[in-house]
Amino acid sequence: MAESRLHDETSLAMVNQRALYRFAWIFGSGLALALTLPGILFAASFGSFTGLGAGIVATVALLAREEPFAPHFTRWDIAAALYAMSLFAGLFVDIEGVRQYLLLQQQGLH
Repeated sequence: MAESRLHDETSLAMVNQRALYRFAWIFGSGLALALTLPGILFAASFGSFTGLGAGIVATVALLAREEPFAPHFTRWDIAAALYAMSLFAGLFVDIEGVRQYLLLQQQGLH
């Protein structure tokens, strides 16, 4: 019985580690894409990329029929964490700065 419990804990740790790697890749990709844009657009683009990633991961979790309340990290947990990061990044968006940047881009002055 102790051997079975150890095996279960090891498999849960492996599943959790795989989920954390998945989260890190999606989070890092969103961060890398956001860093390629001008600084004034960083928070808005990072929030958009992580929100889009959250939607994609949640859709995959839905199609895969993953259990939302499993004893390990699932795609639902990853989607929730990405969505939380998206909402948090939204707190730092300078709306007026983005508006001015886009206006300058339309006029060709920047």
